[in-house]
Amino acid sequence: MIDPSVQDRDVQDRLHRLCRRYIRVAFFYLALGLLLGVGMLAFGNDNFLFVHTHVLLVGFVLFLIYGIGFKLIPTMFFGLPRVPHIGWAEAQFWMANVGLAGMLIGSVMPVGLGLDRISVLFGFVEAGAGILFAVLMGKTIGVRGRAGT
Repeated sequence: MIDPSVQDRDVQDRLHRLCRRYIRVAFFYLALGLLLGVGMLAFGNDNFLFVHTHVLLVGFVLFLIYGIGFKLIPTMFFGLPRVPHIGWAEAQFWMANVGLAGMLIGSVMPVGLGLDRISVLFGFVEAGAGILFAVLMGKTIGVRGRAGT
């Protein structure tokens, strides 16, 4: 049997890495969105407005919220960062990244061939990642409530 304190430390380490990963990716998307915005201004072309806004809003703002949320919300309730299902939290990270990347790629596909519709599919993946985050945070908060403290 695994010592619960060792297992808890492993989960906390994985959660710390996940939070750092989210924050690093968020700042990457910030730089990408800002460079895209400067490029659009420099060339007087707003064809990539959807990409620009989604990179900044979803890629930077939402990913930063995910990273900080996984760290702060459990800490407010338990004193230590924790999530009931760390595997689902890591899956949520990949869903959010794949969803955003697919949505952005689909948005620049040729409209005439219908390839741009792929962004709708990846939009659902991104929405699923957001819902999974809400469920994980709800379970984290609910665990404390059921304990009666």
